[in-house]
Amino acid sequence: MSFRHPLYVLLFFVLPISAARAFPASSPILLMPTPSQVRSGQMVMTFLQRYHLNPRTMDAALSAQVFDGLIDELDPERIVFTDEDIEHLSTVRSDIGRHLSEGDLVPLFAPVNVYLNRVVEKADFDAAALDVKQDFSTHESFSVDSKGVPRPKSATELHTRWALRVKDDWLRLKLAGRADADIRETLRHRYQNLGTRARNTTSEDAFQMLMEAYAQAMDPHTDYFSPTAARQFDTEMSLSLEGIGAYLREHDAYTQVTELIPGGPASASGRIGVGDRIAAVGQGASGPMVDVTGWRTDEVVTLIRGKSGSTVRLEILPDESKGDAAGRLVTLVRKHVSIEDQAVQASVINIGSPAAPHRIGVLSVPSFYEDFEAKKRGGSYRSVSKDVAAHIQDFRDQNVAGIVLDLRDNGGGSLSEAVALGGVFCGPGPVVQVKDAKGAPDVQQADGAAAWTGPLVVMVNRASASASEILAADLQDRGRAIVVGERTFGKGTVQTLVDLDSIGHADGLGELKMTIAQFYRINGTTTQLSGVTPDIVFPQTYSERDFGESTYKNALPQSSIAATAFDKDPRLATIRAVLMKEHDARVGDDAAWKLAVERLEAYRQISERPTVSLNLAERKATREADVRKMEGLRRRAQALAGSSDKDDAMAAADDGLTALERPVGPIRTRAERHDDPFLHEAAAIAEDEAALLAALATG
Repeated sequence: MSFRHPLYVLLFFVLPISAARAFPASSPILLMPTPSQVRSGQMVMTFLQRYHLNPRTMDAALSAQVFDGLIDELDPERIVFTDEDIEHLSTVRSDIGRHLSEGDLVPLFAPVNVYLNRVVEKADFDAAALDVKQDFSTHESFSVDSKGVPRPKSATELHTRWALRVKDDWLRLKLAGRADADIRETLRHRYQNLGTRARNTTSEDAFQMLMEAYAQAMDPHTDYFSPTAARQFDTEMSLSLEGIGAYLREHDAYTQVTELIPGGPASASGRIGVGDRIAAVGQGASGPMVDVTGWRTDEVVTLIRGKSGSTVRLEILPDESKGDAAGRLVTLVRKHVSIEDQAVQASVINIGSPAAPHRIGVLSVPSFYEDFEAKKRGGSYRSVSKDVAAHIQDFRDQNVAGIVLDLRDNGGGSLSEAVALGGVFCGPGPVVQVKDAKGAPDVQQADGAAAWTGPLVVMVNRASASASEILAADLQDRGRAIVVGERTFGKGTVQTLVDLDSIGHADGLGELKMTIAQFYRINGTTTQLSGVTPDIVFPQTYSERDFGESTYKNALPQSSIAATAFDKDPRLATIRAVLMKEHDARVGDDAAWKLAVERLEAYRQISERPTVSLNLAERKATREADVRKMEGLRRRAQALAGSSDKDDAMAAADDGLTALERPVGPIRTRAERHDDPFLHEAAAIAEDEAALLAALATG
C-alpha cells in the first residue's frame, strides 16, 4: 500500500486565459523539517542501504530517481509544475543522499513547498473562474490520458491546460443535470477545500511525501509511514470495524476505494467498485451531503464510520478508467464486518446433460484469512484452510465430480494459510521457497493428509496476488490442478515492518515497511513480475498495461534459484491438450461466453479513449451512444441468463446507475452467481478433467 497525501494529485478547474486576472498574494507556505524527521531520514537511509532485499547506495542515480519520483507523485497529470519549475528545483536532483545523511532536509522540502504554494494560487484562481461563462459550442477536446502529455513549458501553457480542466469539470456536472447556479456553488466549495488543504499541510506531511518517494524508488512495496500515517494504517484506513467495509486512499482531489472487504456493505451493495471515488458523504437517510473533495482520507473516514446499523450516503464518482460516466448516490447501512463475512463460500454447479448432470463444487476464496487472536489464545480458531476442508467434506456427501477453487480478486493474506491450503489439496510436501538476500532458501512445507485428491481447477485473474499466486503456482507445479483464467498480478516479494520509534528509542520517527525477501516456486522460478500463467487462458478482465507488478517503474527483477525436491502427478500433463481442445470447441459455440468477450471489448474501447470532447452536443452524443451500446449488451446478457425485463427494470430503478456504469466484465463476486460464463466454463473444464482422469484410471 502506498500512503499518499490528499494533495499529491489535484484536478484544477481554471478560467480561460483571456479572463485571467491578478490575485493578492497570500502568506507563502514554507514547511520546515523537525529534528525527529532529520533523524528518521537518516535511519531510513541506513536500513534501506543495508537490509533491503536489493540494497542500493544513495548515489547520484538513485537520488535522481527519488527526485523524479517525488515530482511525478506530486504532479502525475502534469498540471502543477512547468519545465521552468523543474529546472529551478533540480539543484538537489543528484544530491539527495548527501542532504539526508547530513540532516539538511530544508532543500529537499523545496518541491513540496513550491507545489503547495502553486495549489493555493490556483485554488484562488479557479474560484474566480466561476464568474466566467463557459462556452460549450466550440470544438475543443480534453486529454484524459496524461502519460504521454509533456509538461507545460511556461505559465502561459499551464493556464491553457487549466482552462480545459475547468471546462471539463463544469461540463461533467452539466451533463449530470446540475443547474449553473448549483455547479458554481459546488465548484466554489471544492476550490476552497483544495486551497484550505494546502494551507493546512504540515511538515510531517511534507516529510511523508519525500520519504515515500525514496521508499518507492527501492521497490513498489517498500513504504515509509510517518507517525500519523502509522497510527492510521490499521485503523482509519480500514473501515472493517463499524463502517462500510472498504480500504481507502487519497487520489486526485478525492478519496478512492482501493479494496472491498468481502461481505461488507460496500461489496454487498454491488454499486461500489475498486477505483471509485467518494465526492460527498451524508448521514442518515436525509442528512446534508458534505462535499469531501480535497479532504484527507482520515477526515473522510471519520464521516463514513459510525454505529453498526446506521445509514450513510455516499456520492460516488466512477473510476476514471471506466470512461466518461456520471456520478451516483449510494446508500449503505454500516455494519461490523467479521471473519464470517469474509469466509469461503461453497456452492454446486450442475454441468452436462440436464437429465444426468455432473455436480461440480465451487469454493470462492476471497482472502487467506486466519483468526490470529483466537489462535494465540489457544484452542479452536477460524481459518481459510479449515473452512475449505469442512466444505470439501460436504462436497463429498454430495458426490461432486470435481472442484473449482476460485481465487479471482484474492489479493492474498496469511502465508501460513496458503501453505496449509497446499496441504489440503496435495498432502505433505513443499509449497513455496522464501529467500532473503543472504541466506539459504526456507522451504515452507505443508503437512497432514490431503482432504481432496480428485479433479481440481483453479481460477485466477490479474487481481490474484501474493498468497493466491503461491497456492496456484504450487498446485500447478505439483501437477495437482489445471489453472485457468488470466495471468496473475506478479507480486513475489516479502515485506517486514520496522518500528523506527522502538529502534531509535524515541517518538515521532514513524515506521518503515521494507522488502526483505522473495517468494520462489518449488521449481525454482519466481512469481515476481511474471505471475502465474494459466494452463488455459481466459479473456482479460484487467489490462496488463495498467494493472499488475509489471506496471511499476521500480519493480524488482525476476530471478531464479534451485528447485527443491517435490513429487509431481504426471496425469494432467497427458490430458492438458485435450482439455484445451474441448474448451476451445465449447466456447466457440457458447453465446454467453462470446457475449462476455464482446462486453469486455466494448468496455476497453470506452475506457481507453485518450480524449473527451468539450463540446456539449458532441459529448452528450458520445455518452448516449455508449449507453445504448452497453444497454444492448446488458439486455442480451439478461436474455441469456433468463432475467425478465420487468425484474431488470425494477433493479435498475433503485440502483441509480446508467448502463455505462454497471459492471461490464464477468461477475466475480461470489460462487453462487452461476450466470458468470467464466465460472461456468471452469466447472465444465473440471467435468472434462474428471472424465479424462477416470478414463486414464481404467486404462
